[in-house]
Amino acid sequence: MRIRRFAALGALAATLATVACSPPPTTPTTTRERVDLPSECPDGAPTVAPTSVRALNRSSRLIAPANYQPGVKYPLLVSLHPFVLDGEAWENYSGLGAAASTRGYWVLVPTGSQPGPRWAVPGGLDTKIDDIAWIEALIQSTAHTVCVDGGRVFAAGFSAGAAMSVGLSCELPWRFTAIAASGGSNLTSLCPDSDPVDALILHGSADGWAPVTGSEQVFATPMGLHVDRVVETFAHRNGCASAPTVVTLTSTTTADRYTCDGHRLEYRRMRGAGHTWAGASFPLDPITGPTDRTFSATTEVLDFFDQ
Repeated sequence: MRIRRFAALGALAATLATVACSPPPTTPTTTRERVDLPSECPDGAPTVAPTSVRALNRSSRLIAPANYQPGVKYPLLVSLHPFVLDGEAWENYSGLGAAASTRGYWVLVPTGSQPGPRWAVPGGLDTKIDDIAWIEALIQSTAHTVCVDGGRVFAAGFSAGAAMSVGLSCELPWRFTAIAASGGSNLTSLCPDSDPVDALILHGSADGWAPVTGSEQVFATPMGLHVDRVVETFAHRNGCASAPTVVTLTSTTTADRYTCDGHRLEYRRMRGAGHTWAGASFPLDPITGPTDRTFSATTEVLDFFDQ
């Protein structure tokens, strides 16, 4: 079962980290060249929606809009799995792609690189693989195959997928209208000088796998990066006022909502929640701590993007 595999490999990684003598090499931040998406629909858009897309010798699942019509532009969401769970298992857990499809999104559900699968993010373990370039190539390939609204491209992920969402916003800020990151926004390098990108950050106060105060394991770099610093960096990037408005959303969840210069930033604080996707269809609580069931992260993320 993938969940047991998730727990076993997670325990192994923690053990290796504990006995390690020195930090491993990490992936540096990269300056990327901007390549715009097509402004018009590609010639000969398929009558039957494709179910996969290929780029740089790797394929990804592609979920079509439920109301798909050739020649109509739709937004595109990149849905990013956590460490060890592949794209299919992540979709089964979160239901994010299916829910986005019903709202009229194209959804890329890629599976990351090995060892893992994981995501190679800035400041993370250096595996000599450029997953960010691959995600960009997948987006380009999708936009040259079907009609994509280049002004509405989004990324959302959990755990390592959250780190990848933030990493994409740092290295490809022109590509993404908004990103959402749950339980792992602090597992990648900060980029205070990058261009603004709307962001929704979610994190549980009892997350023991990716603590609010930052990773404690040398194999989950960067270490000691507090989620508050991630939010502060987005506030700087997005031109936000210094003090957010705190709104009570549920019995366990508050939102720090920032007033920004043409961009949005919100930090959902989930009191007592562990390393889980809020409202997920099946629980991982015995492995990763309590799931916040007072709201659905899938719904809230998509509502944020729809705005």
